[in-house]
Parts: sequence; structure tokens; C-alpha cells
Amino acid sequence: MKKKVLLIGSTGLVGHAIAMGLGESYHIVPAAGHYAPEYGYRLAVEEPNKLVEILARENPEIVVSSIRGDYQAQISFHKMLADWLAEKKKRLLYISTANVFDGSLSKPWTENDLPISKSDYGSFKRDCETMLEKLLGSQLTIFRLAPVWSADCPRVQKLELYSRSREPYCTYPNYMINVTLAKQIGEYARYVLDRNLHGIFHVGTTDTVNYFSFEKMVCETLKIKLPQFVTEAADKEVSFVILPTRKEIPDSLQMTVSDVLSALKQSSRAI
Repeated sequence: MKKKVLLIGSTGLVGHAIAMGLGESYHIVPAAGHYAPEYGYRLAVEEPNKLVEILARENPEIVVSSIRGDYQAQISFHKMLADWLAEKKKRLLYISTANVFDGSLSKPWTENDLPISKSDYGSFKRDCETMLEKLLGSQLTIFRLAPVWSADCPRVQKLELYSRSREPYCTYPNYMINVTLAKQIGEYARYVLDRNLHGIFHVGTTDTVNYFSFEKMVCETLKIKLPQFVTEAADKEVSFVILPTRKEIPDSLQMTVSDVLSALKQSSRAI
């Protein structure tokens, strides 16, 4: 019998990628904040009581959360979710972010490093990770994502919009980053859930690239006329990089920047 997965945030870029990655091997029950997906539920982050009702009705073996919304509401939402999962001995895959390290851009970070956050977003994600780790222990898996790309993602749509409008487009020439292909997140999810792996996983390329250079390469790959770039330079080169170092992930699931660009080119032909 297929394991049932409650996928919260199923209609977003990451949620959709996870749904595609899990495919027909899992019974996916989708939930989204703005509307009820087919065979699923409308579930906003401000509705923790409705969350408990859905959990009781569906009784999923696994919950995946990539929900968005007010930060304090998310803390309360995930606290109630974790309490239910802890009692039932069920698993959570929580989608986090590279921003938990945005308090120090001095070097690449790995899964073993302690977060150093500065922004409100990064600090919220760090605090939510910490709470979930205390409540769930080995029932918890965390994916920290580098910037996520697909051929039709919001980042590409923004490049296309500014290309057409010719309005100034701000970019960052002194930032080194790594990136994530949306499809890669789904592949990671399938692999990790199939093998009952837990802990923190960084999902992103194994190499790095200059932020500005990568945006230009995306435009070239997808045949987007270059926007009117305006550069916002830092005093020195900084690193917004989370490197994947977990040995459990096979080489076949790892990607380079070149792999991501090739995948964007290939998938753009199918759109």
C-alpha cells in the first residue's frame, strides 16, 4: 500500500516539484493556502485547527510543509503540526532556506554548520527549524534550498518582464551563489523519503557561480534579451552558498551549475 503524504503548500514551485518527484509511488493529499487543489484542501497558515481536523481525517504517514505566510502564524502552525506528528510517530519533511545563514556571508556553509541569521526571514526559519528539531528529533527531515530555478519560475518570469519593459533590473555582481533546480528537490524528496533518512540536507549545486553571471547565462540559455541591468556591488565578494555534503545522497542526484542550465534549456523546449 502506498504511503500517504499530506503535502502542504502543494501549488507553489517547490510543492509542485515535490509532488512530481514523489509521483505515483506515494498517495499525495494536496493542501494550499489560496484554494483547494483537486482531491485536496484549502489550508491557510492561520488555520491550525483546520490542520488538526485534516490530520485526523487523513492520518498521513508523512507530512511535507512548504507553506508560506505570516511568520508568527507559521510558528504556531508548525508547533501544532509537530505535536500531532510526535504523538503519532509520523514524519515531517520541512522546507527551509539558505537564508538561515544570511547573518554571515563570509564562506560556503554545510549541513554541519550552525545557522547565523540576520534577516527576519532567515531568523524565523532558523527558529522554526530549532523548534521542530526539539519536538521531532529523528522524525524530522529538513531541506535547506539554494535559490530555486525552473524554466517558468518567478525568477525567470521577472527576467522576462524586465527584458520587455526595459526598466532597470538590479543585480549583484559580487555575490557568489549556488542554485537549485526545482526538479532536483523532487528527486531528493523521493530518495530521502524512500530511505527514511532524517536530519538536514542542503539541496543545491556542488559548485558556485557569480550571481550576475548566472542571470546572464539564464537569459542566454532561454533566449531572453538581456534586461537593463543595474549592478549593486558589495565592498568585497561575498558568499551566499549552502553546499550539499551528505554522503547518503548519490552522485546521480547531485548537480552542477552547468547541469542546471542544461536542464532549463531542455525543459523550456517543452513549455
